[in-house]
Amino acid sequence: MNSKARIIIAVVVVIIIIAAGFSFALLYHPPKKVVTHVFTDTSQTAAPEELDPATGFFTTNGPLFAAVFQTLVEFNGTSTQVVPVLAQHIYNHNDQNYTFDIWSFAKFSNNEPLNATSVWFSFYRGIVMGQGPYASDYPGILFNATNEGITGISLPWGLRAALVNAGYSLTGNLTEQYKQAAVDLDNILSNFNYNATEMKVMEYKDQAVVVNSNDNVTINTMKPYPFLLQDIAGWWGDILYPGYVDAHGGVTYNTPNSYIDDHGAIGSGPYIIKSVSSGLSTIVLVKNPNYWVNGHASQIPAIAQPAHIPEIVIKYGLSHTDRLEDFDDNTSQISEVGPSSFKQIISGFYDKSEANGNLVKSYKVLGAFYISMNTQRSYTKNLHFRMALYNALNYTEQMTIYNNNYNGTPEAYLELGPLSPQYGKAYYNPDSFPLPKQNITAAIQNLTIAGDECHFYVVLPNGTKIGDKSGTDLSSHTFTITGIAPATTLETEQTTLAIDSFAKVGLHFTAAYVTESEVADWTSPSTTPHFVDLGWLPDYPDPIGQQLIPIYDKSEGGTFGGNDAWVDNATLQHYFSFLDFVNATTQIKDMKTVSKIVYDQYAYMWLPMPYTYYFVQPYVHNFVYNPFVGYFYNLMYISYNGSSSNSSYATHNVNYNTLALNDLIAGSVIATTKFF
Repeated sequence: MNSKARIIIAVVVVIIIIAAGFSFALLYHPPKKVVTHVFTDTSQTAAPEELDPATGFFTTNGPLFAAVFQTLVEFNGTSTQVVPVLAQHIYNHNDQNYTFDIWSFAKFSNNEPLNATSVWFSFYRGIVMGQGPYASDYPGILFNATNEGITGISLPWGLRAALVNAGYSLTGNLTEQYKQAAVDLDNILSNFNYNATEMKVMEYKDQAVVVNSNDNVTINTMKPYPFLLQDIAGWWGDILYPGYVDAHGGVTYNTPNSYIDDHGAIGSGPYIIKSVSSGLSTIVLVKNPNYWVNGHASQIPAIAQPAHIPEIVIKYGLSHTDRLEDFDDNTSQISEVGPSSFKQIISGFYDKSEANGNLVKSYKVLGAFYISMNTQRSYTKNLHFRMALYNALNYTEQMTIYNNNYNGTPEAYLELGPLSPQYGKAYYNPDSFPLPKQNITAAIQNLTIAGDECHFYVVLPNGTKIGDKSGTDLSSHTFTITGIAPATTLETEQTTLAIDSFAKVGLHFTAAYVTESEVADWTSPSTTPHFVDLGWLPDYPDPIGQQLIPIYDKSEGGTFGGNDAWVDNATLQHYFSFLDFVNATTQIKDMKTVSKIVYDQYAYMWLPMPYTYYFVQPYVHNFVYNPFVGYFYNLMYISYNGSSSNSSYATHNVNYNTLALNDLIAGSVIATTKFF
């Protein structure tokens, strides 16, 4: 590694602190670690695709959105529990009607009040825009998925009746009514002024979100759904200031807001966005000077505490070399490198007394990484062809790329997707199917059958022809495994090993990487590549609705879902129509049947599930990772040589009631959103 040259001048700094009506002097001697004046995060290997929480759907959005926006309830630190934040009290009525008292002093960063109408605006905006977060997380819960499939428009359930009740006219068939209602809702949201007609719409009782009073709002689900609070705790429950949206493009159904995507919006969080560079490569956050929690610390859960670090610079998509060197010479405070570079970054660390494994923060997550096989396209449409590739892949080699070279510990685990073992035996692999394992003999047998059925032959490395010898020579064809650019070292190694595995059965592959904007064009089986190297991470801890269904429901194919294999199985669709809304006993009973059907699809080659890990400077304290949103900038503080920028709030224990998850999955560690 070629370290960047640094000239460091040691000085004695006298800090005069004035607090609580008195002053005192603190003599401070700098430690061996020289802390830069700017807190820089270089851990995100790709830029967020959008800055609008109603549109942005990639994991890179998490820490940013958690800093700028807030929800009625939020995940409590590392926990799978949620606590009220914008809400003061929560009343759950039979897992279907949830009423929230909003803090009367809650406000946005521009000092405008945040109230029940802000909640109605934000949820209805997200639903009618029809983009990834809301389209994925609220079908069958806050909007009718069947009607959305017919009309191509997602409307909050009950909205049409609310509009008619307020004097709007909706005529024609279902599609015509949906289009008119969407236009009417766009107009309300784009000119949000709380007039009598708008209030009559928002106060209508039989709809998804109801404004009961200025500080009281109810969310009604279409069916009893015990995960509603966990659902809205992610950024798909973020509350935006309506006036800013209206002043910058408003709302159009089925359409993202390009201005908000590029610049962000006004929220109520502990930080505000100071600047955004072209291409979203650098985003600067500063402490919210009007943070509504200030002065109310004893009443608010600690997860919403005010920020301690004045300014955060997030540099997205830096090269591996820059991420490594910036951390080693103390330019960045948080970074990330692949397991094969653990030894290099630790041994090159500027403070040799701290150069050890304690620099690494590692977390096991849930989700599924895979190479999907498009079940609706030529060759991969054939079950035996998919089985051949499933058996040909060397899964043991795939695991080795995650062995960190510092102490040899694997930074991943192998699982049989789509569910993860942390959900327990009742959900994860109840039939005890074997973990994926390379079996070249089985691969050749299945490839032979596929060749006979699809009229092709393959020449094995030893010269033997298998399949239909009068058919097409598939050995001369090159398949492509498509991933997301920029490709990381891990992705490159992963695809290289896969290509080598498939060559052992005479099939030739190459790798290609496309931008996230190109992924948006994968809206049908024909536009989705044959093989996709991606993964799916659940948005909140619902094993059926957030891991199983997104990866296997036919409606989840395309950009906003995880079904990159475009699986379309009638029996699975039958179970998916009700399985997420029945009690746990029924779910567990049906999972044995569903698990067998899922296994028999052979639609995905399950790759190792990597841990989430970060390198964090030793003087950065209270780095708290939550698998749903990432980490929290407002919780971090700087402490070295006995001095600290931390306030007493960070260690203040607030007395509040947590809202526990279903006991079935309490304590699970789960990750968020589609992973690219």
